[in-house]
Amino acid sequence: MDMEEEKNKSQKAGKRLRDRLPSDHRYSVISFYVVATFVIIFILTKIGNNLDRIALALGAGMHWLRVILIPLGLGFALAYLFAPVVHFFQRQISRLPLYRKHNRSGLGTATAITALNVAAALVLGLTFLISAFTHELTVVNFDNFTSFIKGISNSLSDVYDQFSKWFAQMNISSDALSSVADSITAWAGRLAETAGKNVGNIVGNLTGYLTNGLFAIIFAVYFTLDADGLKRYWRKFFKAILPKKASHMIGVAVRDADRVFSGYIRGQLIDALFMAVTVSIALLLLDVKFAVIIGVLTGFGNLIPYVGPFVAYGSTAFVGILSQDWKKLIIGIIVLFLIQTVDGNVVNPKLLSHAVKVHPMLVIIALIIGSKVGGLLGMILAVPVAALLKVWMDRWIALLEKRKKVSEGSISG
Repeated sequence: MDMEEEKNKSQKAGKRLRDRLPSDHRYSVISFYVVATFVIIFILTKIGNNLDRIALALGAGMHWLRVILIPLGLGFALAYLFAPVVHFFQRQISRLPLYRKHNRSGLGTATAITALNVAAALVLGLTFLISAFTHELTVVNFDNFTSFIKGISNSLSDVYDQFSKWFAQMNISSDALSSVADSITAWAGRLAETAGKNVGNIVGNLTGYLTNGLFAIIFAVYFTLDADGLKRYWRKFFKAILPKKASHMIGVAVRDADRVFSGYIRGQLIDALFMAVTVSIALLLLDVKFAVIIGVLTGFGNLIPYVGPFVAYGSTAFVGILSQDWKKLIIGIIVLFLIQTVDGNVVNPKLLSHAVKVHPMLVIIALIIGSKVGGLLGMILAVPVAALLKVWMDRWIALLEKRKKVSEGSISG
């Protein structure tokens, strides 16, 4: 009996103690946060003590990740750029009786034809470029690189003497000309030093570039052949892990990016090819030295807004001044102006008619930011990235306006 009374008393005491405890488990939550805080402090202390080792490990990991991602990214870019060409050949091949009879898509054959055409175009272009450059050196009759530098130096000296005579005839002090000449000489020296270092780096890393190029081509072929399967896989993946609304938003964002980049980059590449060929032919007909080199540089410059004309005029003026052929220089500048006018008002707008329009001020800002972030590649991609951000901003503003109208309508109702 005494034992039962003691048992009942202990049960009642335990019940009263449980009733006094808070129902929301506040003490348990506080204890959890205290323990978690100490654990986080301990982990951060260990990280701080081994920060140098962690940094080295992350650096090594990023290096290996970069080794994989560079050819993978280049392969995706090549497959994306040449997708319209592959689809064109695929449509033509699928109409052949053999392929129609066996219901074949012809994608593999179209990919092979595209790869062969691109390789042939590259080989022919490089052969023509090298032969043209070699021909120009032969015409100039420089026996070696030293005599070539001496010829340029003599030409610059003659140009300086000519300007000095003009300044003397106009009673203008030559101190300003000397200051400008010194600045140009210093700038040319720095440019030559930088160019020499870059050439040395390119030659030193030539094996790595060739390896990346080879793997990029292999990845591009796989991306092209498996494009439809990859699209279905990633679409299924995002639908499985994300809510329906988020998956829809990602799909819209990808379609916007495809529309902006395909419209701009492919148009710019075709425009650059047009300018390179047109300028080269025009300057060759005028018998301007290094015409093909100037044309190719102009084409590359046209990939970046506002840079192509500066490259064309600057390189033509430089070659004309060195050769002191003022007549060809003036005619060449006039011809370049006509070509740039046709390109700026007819060819370029036609090629970029489906691209997103970006305000010139935003283009300049994007070029500045792109050059700081990614150098030359950043400048090339700056405008389509800015255009894509503009598209997303327009969608966001339209969504806010729609929500505002709905809320105002519900309040008025």
